[in-house]
Amino acid sequence: MKTFEWAIEDIITAHPDLYLEHCAVMAVVLMSQQSASPCEFVVEIDGVASPRPAVENKFLLRVSWNAHTLLNARRMMSTEQRKPIAERAAVALAALLFARLIPDGQMRVTQAGDRADYWLPHLQCALEVSGTENFREFARRHKEKIAQVLSNPLRWNGYVIICCFDKTQRLIRWSYHQQESK
Repeated sequence: MKTFEWAIEDIITAHPDLYLEHCAVMAVVLMSQQSASPCEFVVEIDGVASPRPAVENKFLLRVSWNAHTLLNARRMMSTEQRKPIAERAAVALAALLFARLIPDGQMRVTQAGDRADYWLPHLQCALEVSGTENFREFARRHKEKIAQVLSNPLRWNGYVIICCFDKTQRLIRWSYHQQESK
């Protein structure tokens, strides 16, 4: 299985129109509790065509972080509850995947009720992201998020990225889903 190692702080320069520093810190909150830098995730890709050579449908992602981000993560643990930390940590990993594997994958936040977290205007796709610390929730959450993203008001096809920060299984499932033609 191919291995990639990327720094979580890369999302900040890769997505200059977004404020993602807090998401990077929240990712480090969860990753640093399970591993020293870097933290490893198995990434499973379904239906996503990557222009980057040698990216297969399954690879090992090693996410590293610097000392400054770790310091902020320690402070974040006293500031936020676990559920929003898991959700924003997943946004950080999704932003990292798009930054490294999909050109023109610039993310634009949706409005509440749009049934997706982000629009990807250059790709004419919606993106739904979710994070969990419980592997038993992983498959159900993925299925729910597929239905959710495909009900977006623009009727765009959609990507779903689910990140599992379980102590025993760290997994990212990234899938692409098309609208049914009428």
